Amino acid sequence: MKKFRFFGIKLVLKLEKENKDDVEVYSSVYNLKEKIMYLMLAMSFIILTSKVMPLLSRNNYKKGNIIKENIYSPKTFKYNDVTKRNAIVQELILTSKKEYISVPEVEEKYIKGLENFYNQILDLKRGKKLDFNYEYIEDIIGKDINKNIISEVSKLKLSEIKKQKIKLLNIAEFVYSKGVRKEGQVISLGAESEEKMSDLSNLERQILNSFIVPNLIYDKEKTEEKIKEKTSMIGDQITEISAGSLIAKKGEVLTERKLDILSAAGIYSYGESLVRLLANIVYLLTISIGAYNLLYGSYKKELLNKKIYKSILFITIVMFLVYRFIDIRYLYLLPFEMVFFLVDVLVNPDFAFMMGMVYLAYIMPLTGYNVFYFIISLLSMVFGVRLFKNIKTRSQLISIGVQLSIVKFIFYIIIAYFSKVSGLEIVFNASLIIISGIMSGMLSIAIVPYFERTFNILTTFKLLELGDLSQPLLRDLSVKAPGTFYHSMMVATISENAAAAIGADSVFTRVASYYHDIGKLKRPKFFVENQEGEENLHKGLSPFLSALIILSHTKEGVELGKAHMIPKEIRDIMYEHQGTTLLAYFYNKAKKDNENVREEDFRYSGPKPKTKESAIIMLADSVEAAVRSLDKKTYTTIEEMIRKVIAGKIEDGQLSDADLTFKEIEIVIRVFTKTLIGIHHVRIKYPGQKK
Repeated sequence: MKKFRFFGIKLVLKLEKENKDDVEVYSSVYNLKEKIMYLMLAMSFIILTSKVMPLLSRNNYKKGNIIKENIYSPKTFKYNDVTKRNAIVQELILTSKKEYISVPEVEEKYIKGLENFYNQILDLKRGKKLDFNYEYIEDIIGKDINKNIISEVSKLKLSEIKKQKIKLLNIAEFVYSKGVRKEGQVISLGAESEEKMSDLSNLERQILNSFIVPNLIYDKEKTEEKIKEKTSMIGDQITEISAGSLIAKKGEVLTERKLDILSAAGIYSYGESLVRLLANIVYLLTISIGAYNLLYGSYKKELLNKKIYKSILFITIVMFLVYRFIDIRYLYLLPFEMVFFLVDVLVNPDFAFMMGMVYLAYIMPLTGYNVFYFIISLLSMVFGVRLFKNIKTRSQLISIGVQLSIVKFIFYIIIAYFSKVSGLEIVFNASLIIISGIMSGMLSIAIVPYFERTFNILTTFKLLELGDLSQPLLRDLSVKAPGTFYHSMMVATISENAAAAIGADSVFTRVASYYHDIGKLKRPKFFVENQEGEENLHKGLSPFLSALIILSHTKEGVELGKAHMIPKEIRDIMYEHQGTTLLAYFYNKAKKDNENVREEDFRYSGPKPKTKESAIIMLADSVEAAVRSLDKKTYTTIEEMIRKVIAGKIEDGQLSDADLTFKEIEIVIRVFTKTLIGIHHVRIKYPGQKK
């Protein structure tokens, strides 16, 4: 005790170590809200450590800034180089062939016009015509013709005109064959056509230009459609950058592309890092509210169990640390199913599925909000819940792991195919998924025993192993206390059937029944079922000493259980199966000698049964012994005895702490009666049979 004085006020601080023994129920000690908060804080803290680091550098990365020091990649990552893709698209647009609408009648029309132009001039020269028919030519070419051109050509000699006619007709046909293109208001000839016309005189060029018009009109819509079709075939330009690679050199100017690479590497400016941190905090707060309500409302029993909570907290911290530091490339290699397996084996499938959902939601920031991973892992858990219903042995974990990896493999292939993931990436991740599935089962088999021992958790596997009658304690019981062993087997049969009928844990009830009277191994001959017709050792002993020997078998059973590493849940049954029952025979015997005898000295220390399983074993223990003492065993006598025993337990308050309802008690009575009738059935006597 410490005393402190502050400004005349005396403060007394008293620290005491709480005395806890094996009988206490741990679940009443811990506050559920605090446990859930600690769990969520542990996950959130690990996540935020990965998001807060960029803030420490206080870098300010903006386009156009000069890089002050070399920047190296902190991790290996794949970067979608948008700038590179845009450059490829731009080059494709520039080099793509333009689409034109061909107008073949233009060539025929204007070649004919050019030929008629020279024919009229030749006729004038020969005197066959007096006037040049301008209208005819203008109708053909659709525009006015320069009269000076006709005058200039007419001055030439007849032979020169003929030669010029042939020359220009050949060039015109060549130019039209190569195409005269029109794009908007611009008319262009090909390089070959320009070369062909380069030697022409001004007069010849003027004549030819009058009869050269576009025969290929630019088709903008079709061109854009073709370009769009080609660019759609250009996929994302994925570049892998290894950890430690130089991604930005000192003195370089930050471009848009460099900023994208820094962002992909997780290197942000101070402002952006702060925004991202706040966004992650908002996300974590949102899912924490949902997770808190789900866990608080539906899983109080599991989280209030000290051993289960410690194991879940340990699993959570280790798993999130692994996700925190793993290279994102190997995300699918992480055996997430192993965590699901562990929680399922250590607790139950419903709790495992819910924790799996919570884990996946919290893991999202560590995976870069990888929706692929979330969906595939969620589907895997849905199938896992189904497969786990029939699990009986540890070795089945490997089989389930392989089956779930196949399920994940199929879903990943389908989703990745429709999401246009690259073939190489699909093969790589699919291989990791198969390896992860095999690892999940194998690691679970290796780790579960350590959890069972470290946290002293009773799993289904452990129960089945303890239920093996070759266990040292049970083997000793069968040899040294055969009557108690037989009684325990009967209690196990009766209680297992009753537990199954009301939805309690029948496997635990059966195995706990095997060990409930294990304390009788210390002094087996002092218990009537082991005396085998020999003299009763209680003769000559005072009722106080006899009571002390009988009452001590619960405590001695717990001590034996501890020595043989029997789980606490079963050791609790060793105490609770007798509750605070009165040893009426020895109490009444002692009272004959002394009226002032205290009843408490002849009662078991308790506690009373606190679970359905414990209450059923108490009732089965008393009922089996009582029915065995009946001389005449019929359905009626057995049922009457069962009801009498159970009514006595209720009246004595032995079931006051158990959560058995009257409806369930009626079901238990019917099952007890039916089972005991089957055990103690009377054979039909045949004619002439004496016994």
